[in-house]
Amino acid sequence: MMEQNMQQTLPPSGESTVSSDLLLNVVRRQLKRHHLIPALRVLRLLLHFGPWRAIPRFLIRQLRPVARIQDDEQASLLGPLDVNAIAEEVRQNSVAVAGMLSPEAVSRLRAITDRLPVNDYQRMDQIDLDVHELSNDPTIKNVLRAYFKCEPALLECTLVITGPYETHGISQQNAFHFDYAGWESLNVFVYLSDVKAGSSCHIVAKGSHRKVGLRDVLCGSLNDADAVRRFGSHIQPITGSAGTVFFENTEAFHRRHPGNDRRVMLNLLYGSHRSWLSLGRTSRAHIEKRLREYDRLRMLD
Repeated sequence: MMEQNMQQTLPPSGESTVSSDLLLNVVRRQLKRHHLIPALRVLRLLLHFGPWRAIPRFLIRQLRPVARIQDDEQASLLGPLDVNAIAEEVRQNSVAVAGMLSPEAVSRLRAITDRLPVNDYQRMDQIDLDVHELSNDPTIKNVLRAYFKCEPALLECTLVITGPYETHGISQQNAFHFDYAGWESLNVFVYLSDVKAGSSCHIVAKGSHRKVGLRDVLCGSLNDADAVRRFGSHIQPITGSAGTVFFENTEAFHRRHPGNDRRVMLNLLYGSHRSWLSLGRTSRAHIEKRLREYDRLRMLD
């Protein structure tokens, strides 16, 4: 009953988004079954990083102009920021630490996230009102508008909770890799636990979003030695206390440090547009498990 009440307060459009994600996930499983995923991934990467990418970017900006309705009347959880300076820093350095959420916002978000077990929790904007509010924060959206030069679209919203690597092992996220979603995309990361250098901090190679080459397209990842050789001192760990917010170009080489304690991070992925190719990987089983976890914790309150 509590989950039903929560869903009633959120926009109904989320249901169609999740349904589309589930349908695409079925297609992905069929492609994987027939061993077509690797070939299709390379073809898509070659298309995405080709010199012609400037054309669709230009067209998207014409078709999706920045909304004339201003969000300034809505209070920001981040407070006032120089959005143009942050957008320019991301263009040059791949990443920009923007600031801190208000203590009140952090406290509300952590009321449940501190009690969730290690896992990834997708489509969080469809289940948590505070996350939904954050995903529509006016300051965040204005940074995205300044970067994309068009109206941003929320593509995915995932809460990532990791534990000590000695217990949970090493994953592919611990290797340097890059992502992409649509012709332009940015991650907005929010730490919801204190993250130090020895934690599972996020590490990014600054400026590397401009240096993705053909070999990278074919390989998809780098080992640490190659990353150090190519990017050296530009490799930067991002640390901070709970509430730290930073923006990152998804095409930058990045990885998760195999830390020795629990880390909670919210990842809001935005694109300059939304298409069926940029839909998430949500499965019905995952959605059901996520709902059960939230129902259990809310019943304890």
